[in-house]
Amino acid sequence: MAHPVKYFVNTMEGAPQLTNDWGCITALLDAVLVNGFNLKSISGITSAGGVATASITLGHFYTVGQVLAVAGADQAEYNGEVQVTATTANTFSYAITGTPVSPATGASITSKVAPLGWEIAFTGISKRAYRSPNVLSNRPYLRVDDSLDPAYTTTYAKKAKVTMAQGMSDIDTFVGARAPYDSASPSKNEVGTGSGVTAMDGWYKWYYARLMGQGTESSLPGDGSRSWVLVGDDRGFYFMPAHNTNGSRAGYCFTDFESFRSVDGFNTLLGATEAYVAANTNASSYPGAQYADNDIANHFQRTHDVQGKVLMRDYLQLGDPVRAGFASLNTNNGQTISGLTTGVPWPNGPDYSLLLHPVYLKQENTHVRGRVPGLFWVHNDKPLGDLNIITGVAGYPGRTFMLVDLAYSAGGVRQVGSRVAFDITGPWW
Repeated sequence: MAHPVKYFVNTMEGAPQLTNDWGCITALLDAVLVNGFNLKSISGITSAGGVATASITLGHFYTVGQVLAVAGADQAEYNGEVQVTATTANTFSYAITGTPVSPATGASITSKVAPLGWEIAFTGISKRAYRSPNVLSNRPYLRVDDSLDPAYTTTYAKKAKVTMAQGMSDIDTFVGARAPYDSASPSKNEVGTGSGVTAMDGWYKWYYARLMGQGTESSLPGDGSRSWVLVGDDRGFYFMPAHNTNGSRAGYCFTDFESFRSVDGFNTLLGATEAYVAANTNASSYPGAQYADNDIANHFQRTHDVQGKVLMRDYLQLGDPVRAGFASLNTNNGQTISGLTTGVPWPNGPDYSLLLHPVYLKQENTHVRGRVPGLFWVHNDKPLGDLNIITGVAGYPGRTFMLVDLAYSAGGVRQVGSRVAFDITGPWW
């Protein structure tokens, strides 16, 4: 069976890495969205009592909870997407249905980390147009341009320029609505201008290598691999990369959302760093920046902040793109930070619980458009730790959640420990 929700982290064996090199993000997305990674040869599979145990002679480093794709067994019951239930250094186990012959037969049986199952509609050099295959989605395109723009300099910060579109005819041509979009400068997000330290390259960006703190795009990023986490399904995903080797993560996304409009042709959210600035602009001067950190011009984990979150059209399905912010138990109150300075202890005394709440999407200065899938606001102050997995959350029986640390800073003070939660059980729909 296909597992609806999957998660990936940079520490998984064979996972693509984010370094100070162009093309890292398209390579990463190709692996986790489309192709999978960490292909292994299985030397044998046995089964008993509805549990299959696969052996890999040289070891595997798979972990409990990972979703793998097993292929090549003559008995179909062993093949498909499976979730690891137990491991040793050289084996992993998973549930099967039926009573296939044991051991399995097959000339070449393999396993790999299963991807989300997306499609690549168009491609170029370090450019991709990704698309959901799910017919229940409106299936917008996500264009990711991780190439070196002629206006830019190769030693500057590394980032991908991201655009979502209603339609495309090739990797560089949009059809219909798209976001972000400025009618006064239609190519603002896709084509760099100027040169040197005054170059302006991109408006919505997924950074993965830039100088820590109050740096500029023209500053030389450090070498080394960055931390990243990606959680998603076949209709959307949340991508959380660190911009540097010792920093906490930013929050980006491209996902459908559950619209409160009965028929919504534009129910997709794009989240990125929103900053159309010259390469020598200090990060502390970015639009909406409260401090220079990985959450600049985005503030993914802060409610009522529309910076870096855009929809192709408003709920009337008309006009230009509209920005939107998150809301959770505070649709008309002040801003809150998920998992940080909430005033609610961990654990919550009366029920000894982690307190989670769905996240709503509120158009800029106006209506609540819908609910984002899989993402939950954390109402406890700094509960547990990064990538902790927890079950038994009050109000969500049978669900498993993963907490993810994100960067947050305000008022000139960098604060580490903001957390959001993801439902990793699924389905989200």
